[in-house]
Amino acid sequence: MARLSSDILGIEGRIDSFTVYTRNGKKYIRVAHNKKTRRLTCKQLAVRERQSHNNALWRALKNCGQVYMEGGDNTAYNHFMSINTDSPVPYLKKLQYHSGKALLLPRMVISDGPLKPINYQLSEVDNPDSSPETPVTLPALLTDLTQKELHEDTFLLYILQQKVFENPGRDDHSYLEIKVETLTMEDFTTVPSTLLTPYKGVDGTLALVGNRYADTMLGFAIVRVQQSPSNMLVESKIQVSRQRVVTNCTYYEQFTTNEAIQAAAKSYGGFTK
Repeated sequence: MARLSSDILGIEGRIDSFTVYTRNGKKYIRVAHNKKTRRLTCKQLAVRERQSHNNALWRALKNCGQVYMEGGDNTAYNHFMSINTDSPVPYLKKLQYHSGKALLLPRMVISDGPLKPINYQLSEVDNPDSSPETPVTLPALLTDLTQKELHEDTFLLYILQQKVFENPGRDDHSYLEIKVETLTMEDFTTVPSTLLTPYKGVDGTLALVGNRYADTMLGFAIVRVQQSPSNMLVESKIQVSRQRVVTNCTYYEQFTTNEAIQAAAKSYGGFTK
């Protein structure tokens, strides 16, 4: 709202989106709020959808109580948003993200810090109890970790589950649940190294084995954690490794189709011409 310095216009009332009126003997002009839906370009929609999804992912991560991002409490969120730009962009309708809906995407960064990252991949290992004549494989998360490393650091296993439920009449059919487990030696099974790592043929590498590593609605990340000792002058500091999520989940792909893009754009008023 602006105040006119004089009454030389000699007008009062509404003209287009402007309203001129007098209050306490002074002339004012007000611009009406533009209620037209703002249309987006393809690039603007992609940026908005990525930001909306990463906001929802951040809330899901915060809910699990295990957030490790460089920058501390004040800038951890900004850092999280800036580094999560390599995952696919899911396109949801405008209001769906307001419910905190996040999708399980490959390559999501779940932690970030200066420690050496851990390499891992979803695969299979031979079941040592099966006979050579009829070999059986087991689902596994293969890593480049060694037994020696397990005694030096703490390791956290992030388990991300895409939960889907039916709710007729609403668009929110899923949500992301994140749990964290502390790994110990007993959680690992030693297998012959199948990864090209510095430890190949030396110490052997470790793998997590179990049916959950074949679940197509789960994702995983192993985070290395170190806590420096504290003293009177320096506070204890936690350092972690940068880790990305690995998953066989393809549920998100239905939100990356051209139909999903058009539906998302329509919820914002369509694309600009």
